[in-house]
Amino acid sequence: MEIIYLDELFVLELIIDYFLLLGTARLCSLPYRRGRFLAGAALGAAWSCGGVAPKLAWLTVPVMRPVLALAMTLAAFGGERRLGKCFAAFLGVSALFGGAVYAAGLLRGDGAEAVPPRLDMRVLILAFAVSWAVMGLLFRGGVKAASRRILDVTIERQGRTVRLRALEDTGNGLVDPMSGCAALVAEAEAVGGLFPAGDGPLLRGPPAEAVLRIPGMRLIPYAGVEGQSRLLLAFKPDRVTVNGVERHDLVAAVTPAPLGTDGCYDAVI
Repeated sequence: MEIIYLDELFVLELIIDYFLLLGTARLCSLPYRRGRFLAGAALGAAWSCGGVAPKLAWLTVPVMRPVLALAMTLAAFGGERRLGKCFAAFLGVSALFGGAVYAAGLLRGDGAEAVPPRLDMRVLILAFAVSWAVMGLLFRGGVKAASRRILDVTIERQGRTVRLRALEDTGNGLVDPMSGCAALVAEAEAVGGLFPAGDGPLLRGPPAEAVLRIPGMRLIPYAGVEGQSRLLLAFKPDRVTVNGVERHDLVAAVTPAPLGTDGCYDAVI
């Protein structure tokens, strides 16, 4: 008869689930919000421990696994614009890791039936290394995008708040000539929630018209790809935070065109 220690099971599941969520964030090019990943991992670990009790054995039936996966995804990535993509990526990373654990157990000399109960840190380390390498080979585009530094930006204006994923671009030299502040460039759709519904189309139209019709707006000149001088619509937010740190040296410029082709970010800073 096998003895299962709940504290050891909880810690083991916590480690596994945390790194699964970390791998999902890497694959989806999302900021590493370790506190939320830990919360999602704790939910998964508690779920697994609860399934040990005879009265809660229904928690471990196969049909409940997608429910747990969805709950963990919401805990770790709730609020992301592409939550469905995060959920699918989490399922994929979990399946990949499960296969890596099976292979690592066989390489260590365990029988197939012994892999779950005899799982230890050596198997985990090997499985994570294999999974990380396979993700790099199979999902080069996503992993390459993850190597870019994506910042978590929050903008507040007149009681409204939006959260953006901003690509850190050290070559971005756009400056507001009125204040001397650096300009964060964001997609019009991403900052639309900061304005009344009727102003949305103006953000995507001619900048000069928006300046006349939306209070507090200004224009920032910049050089286009062809070297021609153009104008960007801009405004001074009431508050801006970058990775949780408040910034007073930023204005927000608005571009009607998408900034990236992979959807990994909606602003450049």
